[in-house]
Amino acid sequence: MRSFIACMLSLSCFSSIAQSPLTPGENIFEKKWIRNEHYQMTWYAMKDTTRFEMGKINTEQIVDDKQCLMITRVQMKNAKGPWIDSTIADIRTMSPIYHSSFNMQRDMVLHFGTIVTGYYEDKIKKTSTLIRDTTHESYFDSNLYPSLLRWLPLSEGYKREMLIYDYNPAGKIGVIKANVKSVSSGSYQSTTAGKRDVWILVVSDELGAGNSFSTYYIDKTDRSLWKQEINSGGRIMIIERDKP
Repeated sequence: MRSFIACMLSLSCFSSIAQSPLTPGENIFEKKWIRNEHYQMTWYAMKDTTRFEMGKINTEQIVDDKQCLMITRVQMKNAKGPWIDSTIADIRTMSPIYHSSFNMQRDMVLHFGTIVTGYYEDKIKKTSTLIRDTTHESYFDSNLYPSLLRWLPLSEGYKREMLIYDYNPAGKIGVIKANVKSVSSGSYQSTTAGKRDVWILVVSDELGAGNSFSTYYIDKTDRSLWKQEINSGGRIMIIERDKP
């Protein structure tokens, strides 16, 4: 997959994918889409054509003239408590300021800047790590980037790379890439809002396995996220909006 992408890059020197990666800055996103929100989605695992509900995801977004705060609560079925992530970014540039993540397996706090500081507590291994990671590029918070996709100036054929920061001791730590590979028009049948005209985004990143990608269904009218399909090495998961 990586060699294929490299080949496409060399053949498409005049296309948008050959632009420098997207990083925080003024006038990068269409600000009219960034607003207060509160919605719920259901997370499913797929086996053949059968869905198995894994949990509920509630997202609250609070915007003022300085910051964008996003709080995500994931309640897995049969879990004792929710997974709670909070992200704060500068409203003008979407430059990350803070990210915390608390669940039954681990706690993490990140303060962003040229030097990322904070801590990571593994509750299973009973270890605690102080974080002090020097970065050399501007970046977005990996926890916020799926929302950032909704605010891009989307159009048919849009392609762009983004730089994001992720801290995952079991995977990668530092600045990595997310790649908007394609954008096309389509439709989505909502159980609450009927048929919707949507942008369909195919996006890959370096957060999971090398052959992982997601497909996002984003409303053209208000940029609501209706559905996300995750393909990780052939394993399919679906996250679908069930409450506006």
